Amino acid sequence: MLISLNWLNEYVDIKDKSTSELENALTMIGQEVEKIEVKYDYLKTVVTAKIVEYSKVENSDHLTLCKVDTGDEILQVICGAPNHKLGDIVCLAKIGTKLDEDFEIKKGKIRGIESYGMLCSMKELKLGEESDGIIILPQDTKLGVPLSEYFGKSDTVFELEITPNRPDCLSYLGIARELSAYYNIELKKPQISINECSEDIDYKVKIQDPTLSNRYLVRIIKGIQVKESPEWLKDRLEVLGIKSINNIVDISNYVMLELGQPNHIYDLDKLASSLEIRRANDKEHFVCLDGKEIDLTNEDIVVTSNDKPVCLAGVMGGLDTSVTSETKNILIETAHFENIMVRRSSRRHAIFTESSYRFERWVDTISLDNASRRIAQLVEQLAGGNLQKGYVEDYTHKPELPTSTLELSKLAKFIGKVVPKDKVLDIFKKLEIKVEDKGEQLVLTPPCFRSDLLVPQDYYEEVIRMYGFDNIENILPKLDIKKDLLMDNTKLNCDVKLILASLGLREVINYSFIPKVAFGQIKCDEKDLIEISNPITEDFAVMRPTFMYSLIKNAVDNFNRSVQRIHFFEVGRAFVEGKELTKIGIILSGTKQKDIYNAETQYDFYDMKGIVEELFTRLNIKSYTITRSENKSLHGGRSADIYVGKNLLGSFGQIHPDLEETFNLEGKSTIYCELNLDEMKKYISKNFKYNTLSKYQLVTRDIAFAVTEDTMVGNVIKSIEKIDKLVKKVELFDVYKGIGVSSGYKSFAIKIYMIDNEKTLSENEINKVIEKIKNKVINQYGASVR
Repeated sequence: MLISLNWLNEYVDIKDKSTSELENALTMIGQEVEKIEVKYDYLKTVVTAKIVEYSKVENSDHLTLCKVDTGDEILQVICGAPNHKLGDIVCLAKIGTKLDEDFEIKKGKIRGIESYGMLCSMKELKLGEESDGIIILPQDTKLGVPLSEYFGKSDTVFELEITPNRPDCLSYLGIARELSAYYNIELKKPQISINECSEDIDYKVKIQDPTLSNRYLVRIIKGIQVKESPEWLKDRLEVLGIKSINNIVDISNYVMLELGQPNHIYDLDKLASSLEIRRANDKEHFVCLDGKEIDLTNEDIVVTSNDKPVCLAGVMGGLDTSVTSETKNILIETAHFENIMVRRSSRRHAIFTESSYRFERWVDTISLDNASRRIAQLVEQLAGGNLQKGYVEDYTHKPELPTSTLELSKLAKFIGKVVPKDKVLDIFKKLEIKVEDKGEQLVLTPPCFRSDLLVPQDYYEEVIRMYGFDNIENILPKLDIKKDLLMDNTKLNCDVKLILASLGLREVINYSFIPKVAFGQIKCDEKDLIEISNPITEDFAVMRPTFMYSLIKNAVDNFNRSVQRIHFFEVGRAFVEGKELTKIGIILSGTKQKDIYNAETQYDFYDMKGIVEELFTRLNIKSYTITRSENKSLHGGRSADIYVGKNLLGSFGQIHPDLEETFNLEGKSTIYCELNLDEMKKYISKNFKYNTLSKYQLVTRDIAFAVTEDTMVGNVIKSIEKIDKLVKKVELFDVYKGIGVSSGYKSFAIKIYMIDNEKTLSENEINKVIEKIKNKVINQYGASVR
């Protein structure tokens, strides 16, 4: 929406406001300023001047050498126009004047004679089409006057981004009303009065379907004179980039911009005695006002005369009934058309007009007559004619305006400050909101042009916009904020995600719904089944008790897209036995990396075990045990459960072979882990113990043992860690079954880290610890050293 500051001043007196102040005010009341352009700014350096010396340029049949007096100085100028003489008052563009982006007046030489400016024509100054000669002003014109002042052309145009919920602001009156309320100054509405003749209007209009339009109103004026618009009207439109056509068309555009009501004016003599609003027929032909020919559809609304379309309703009139210089009698249309259909018609036929832009955002039905009267008034003033008495309309239903009850106490709580009641009432008065004062309650009815005011909160916004955001002090909320308010929820979830991401895993987010068939596929208990009564699709039929199905599907989808390495995690909600639990799901599958021999390796049980142990270490969860898993979804010999005492925290391991077959994951070595974060939270310690790093050398020794296949290596490692205080860490790095190891046995290799904080360990001390470890494992677990 383009707003001329000169034009806006006719409705609200803001002459004392600077451009930057107005920009801020418009932004504060919700009308974002996209651009500000100073129109005719170049006219400030084009001044009136008098030719005081005049002579022909030697060897030229058209150039003259003029000396012109600006009142302050006399300048020498070369001119090629034929229509000037000594003593004429002309328009001089001084050096530095930019008449166009690439046309700046500079000191120049013509035929060896220096020229210090340019004498201008109307066309060169973009003030008209005349270009036969330079502008000659009246003899009594004062010298040195800038043309911006002389012609009154100085103007500033604001380009506003009007939000779709405020169609009332697509008008000068709408913006003026906003500024009037904001600055608490008078709104000057146009005074409308019409002179009707004694002849009653004799015409018929009919709306075939109320869903297409709920009001259609016409007036008739006979005996008008179509001619050029007066300068003030042309100026109003042209500063906005709208070309002046004639007085009738210009009036139509002027009222649309002034009041926000689209309208159309027909040549009455090209119409039948009635108009009908209906749906167009498919393939019905129509020639638009601009000559464009289109084929209509049943989704278009048309105004018809003798059943022939004369207007694509809300978008553009027809060429056959347009106003021309021969027009003597006119019919003025103001109407309300269904906004969604207008928008679709505009896009379907690629016809975008100021009219469609307003109709598709909603047009006030009640104010149609006011706009019709304003058009009639201006036509009478600028084109003459006889306005027939009354108007004809089809008004299918009058909209009811919704009322809302605003409580002043709730308003103060919402805003955070008590706004005086008198100020609130004044704001509503300025915005033309009807108020029924009931003490601490105000019963409010919106004006007919404000379709966005529906509930009390909408009125809160009106008060705060006009009272001013800057008038509300910044006050910190008075809340009893606890230090660990987020620990149990958001913060812990974020910490877990950051830890897992730092271990190289990628987060995924899945829906909380899975198909019912998934329960059988991942071996879930039926008692955990929570069905959705109205699922979106069968794929979202039940709530998930585990992340396993979702993460396996993520892996399968990625494998199908040639991703070879799957390392995903998810932190979210699962639903078990009617409870909503926070869980962690992790899946590893496919090719892990290439080893030192450049051979590809796959993920295994110990990769997941390392991730779980690192997670527990960083969360400071201690005293947990790892035992053989009872989880039916995991491989019986390659899985484990994690306990603290008798409380199960989760399980991890290779997925069951049946699942590998079901999801075509054979050979992928898919490792899955699921942890109950709600249970883990109980064992997270905030007391971290920090030790000084030893300045003495760390010693490592490797040992391999052979034990029975059912021996839990984790239990062996925990026993070794307690043997001697010099043992700081025991790390498993290999498990082997095969040649060289007896049937029913497995071999595992561990690395033992030893250090003394007081001195460097001797070989004898190291050997003593190693012997204690060997004896412990041999005697307690029936192992043999390899």
